[in-house]
Amino acid sequence: MRVVTASQHHAQSIANIYRQAFPESAALFFRRVPETRLIQLLELTFSLLFTMGVQGSLAVDEQGCIAGYCLYSTSSTAETRPSSGDVLRPLGKMAVLAGPWALLKLLVNEVTMALTARRMKKVPKPEATIVSVAVLPGYQGQGVGTLLLSFVLDQLKGQSVGLNVRADNEPGKRLYASAGFEKYGRKRDLSGTWLMMYRKPSP
Repeated sequence: MRVVTASQHHAQSIANIYRQAFPESAALFFRRVPETRLIQLLELTFSLLFTMGVQGSLAVDEQGCIAGYCLYSTSSTAETRPSSGDVLRPLGKMAVLAGPWALLKLLVNEVTMALTARRMKKVPKPEATIVSVAVLPGYQGQGVGTLLLSFVLDQLKGQSVGLNVRADNEPGKRLYASAGFEKYGRKRDLSGTWLMMYRKPSP
């Protein structure tokens, strides 16, 4: 297994991995969306993340199959200023594919997370954020997530890192705890509780 740099070109592959790794999340917002449109929606979402400056790494096996991904943002991501057209075009396509009900549900979800965030202890604002980590079901339990996270954290050496993980995601919590992340708060969305985790800058 080797790790390579992810790009916008990999958005469809990342969308397929996300769909298989987190079927309940996709179903929550796009239950009535046909499978082909769902993949299009997810591909547009990840493509837009890359446009906004998110970076990522992919785990690729000996046959060239992408087994998993890790996406992250840094303080420099906020300085990335894509043109309005680069943002509005995919957003318009997403609105057409998803429909008004799904968009409303997504908006309510984001507002719910913002309003329910509760810190149990004070930590500085993270300089970097793990946006999403996912591994295809057939590769789970083989250290792929650990490989990806270790690689990305090495890229983020010297920076504090934050992330959110679902409270019932036991493998995810073990992965992040073993990498030095500590729980500092929690928040809720329409499908349950998220833990807010933080990792101090590594030397």
